[in-house]
Amino acid sequence: MGKITFFIPYPEIGVTVKEIFDELCDGEWELEIILANYVREIAKWKGENTDVIVARGVTAAAAKRLVKGTPVVDLPVSGYDILRAVQECQEKFAVRKVGIVGYRDMIYGVKGIEDIMDIELVVAEVQDEDEAEPSIQRIKDSGITVVIGGVMSTLIAERLGMSTVFIRTGREAIYHALREAKRVARIRRWEQERAEQFRAILDYSVEGVVAVDSAGVINLANAAAMKLADLKDDPIGHLAEKILPQLGLKRVLETGRTELGEIVSINGQQLAVNRVPIVVGNLTAGAVATFQPVAAIQELEGKIRQIIYQRGHVAKLSFSDILGDSLAIKRAIAVAKEYSEVNSNVLIMGESGTGKEIFAQSIHNASSRRKGPFVAVNCAALPENLLESELFGYAEGAFTGASKGGKMGLFEMGHRGTIFLDEISEISPKLQGRLLRVLQEREIMRLGDDRVIPVDVRIFTATNRDLFALMQESHFREDLYYRVDILRLVVPPLRERPEDIVPMMMHFLKFYCLRSNKDFMELDFDTQKILRDYHWPGNVRELRNVAERLAVLGKIGGIRPEDVESMLLQSSAKKSALKVGANNRSLNAEAGRGNLNHSLLIQVLEESNYHYGKAAAKLGISRTTLWRRLKECEDLS
Repeated sequence: MGKITFFIPYPEIGVTVKEIFDELCDGEWELEIILANYVREIAKWKGENTDVIVARGVTAAAAKRLVKGTPVVDLPVSGYDILRAVQECQEKFAVRKVGIVGYRDMIYGVKGIEDIMDIELVVAEVQDEDEAEPSIQRIKDSGITVVIGGVMSTLIAERLGMSTVFIRTGREAIYHALREAKRVARIRRWEQERAEQFRAILDYSVEGVVAVDSAGVINLANAAAMKLADLKDDPIGHLAEKILPQLGLKRVLETGRTELGEIVSINGQQLAVNRVPIVVGNLTAGAVATFQPVAAIQELEGKIRQIIYQRGHVAKLSFSDILGDSLAIKRAIAVAKEYSEVNSNVLIMGESGTGKEIFAQSIHNASSRRKGPFVAVNCAALPENLLESELFGYAEGAFTGASKGGKMGLFEMGHRGTIFLDEISEISPKLQGRLLRVLQEREIMRLGDDRVIPVDVRIFTATNRDLFALMQESHFREDLYYRVDILRLVVPPLRERPEDIVPMMMHFLKFYCLRSNKDFMELDFDTQKILRDYHWPGNVRELRNVAERLAVLGKIGGIRPEDVESMLLQSSAKKSALKVGANNRSLNAEAGRGNLNHSLLIQVLEESNYHYGKAAAKLGISRTTLWRRLKECEDLS
């Protein structure tokens, strides 16, 4: 863990220090013991490889002054130690007046001993031997013959022909000093690690970072800042207002306000600058500026756009690509086909991995808009300001770096087609408001423009979260919720369609075995049962991943049950999943047999807190079917 250097004032104490160190420390700690009687011995010492110093009195004071960068722990001289020295002085020399010499922390408050013991103490406070000798000489000249003190003081007093009593340190003081030394060393090591982490982050950051104190003096500048600002000399210790006035840090110190996204020119280069005050309590203690080239931001923006557009604006999938013959998936497909015949907005709900975008593309390709574009965007993939410019576009000159002539947004690109907004629950309240206007007015306005552009676009939204609950918690606008939730399609999770699991696994296995140039591997009865009983929290996406693993890792002779089990969740999580899956399948089995009697419907509604969408999903039917079946049961009664 570290190294402790212990300066001892006299040889005998070294044995005690070593004993206590062995009691307190394990093999991770190293102890160095050095006998130091004079301050000049500290000045000569080279202590680059130690983590903490322990020393007493004048020696500790000298170490703090002379050894830079290494913490020093005082070996305290307790009141008991001084009392014992005074008592020894009375017993040996029978004097009524004694001099006591030492460092301030060592002898502070000793005059109080005069009230306890029948003795007069003349105190001399010294910092080093240069002060000690004349101080002791003055004590001698005043008629005092005995001096109490540490090693240095007693040696000087003896040289001047005086009697001395040495103040010895007790075991308890050594014990506490070593414990404190370990604590200080740990903290120092932790601080060094944090400092190195911070330095690495700053040095390898692509953004320039400059920080100033409350006086506007630069106390930090990373390598990127030096390069971007073309600084040849170290700016630390200089006023930022003189070296880099363009950063505007003086203004932030005066106002205490954050300033973001300003474009400034430094050395002919356009930089986007953010300025943030450092506030401690209610006072501005400094400020930080971060900046990067506008060209770099534009390049990053281009890469992000490329990721968004890499699939193009064409829907490639149709209903024939949706795998499964279960009642639940057939009902979902039937509802989706009905939705393809109209032009209303569609909200597609389902867990992650169920294939919501496949349904969106299929509805689009079966609709009258099939010849138009299909624009898909993941609302959670982009920060708010970039998502806003992508959705609505921007006018020429809307901001520095904007493309000449402006840029068309995704809503305009989807004109006479469909736009698919995946993870709609993740957009910010500000964008929710703008999206609401598009849904209401079917028109958009580019950023930085005052021209309204009509758009003819059908909007599909998708989420794996409960939008209704988010609306009730005020995380999703109520007016927007009722605009997107016109036609609702619930894509059933894989665990609610267990009869589809094995056929889908076989389908994907054939595909991946062919791609890997391997023979197709059959699934025996036990393996199929394991697959059907598994909960599949990742749904079709997880099943496809498992199929690919089996195709790549499967052995000749077929896939064994243990091969599948090793690729699924750990058994404890799997048991829980199996239990939930079994409960849901029992409900679906009832629905599949047509046993949707009134009592069962009411039971499921009660379990779903009368949320008809959740109840319908649990039964594997549409909400419309649920309403119709309830009405039929009421008519029969």
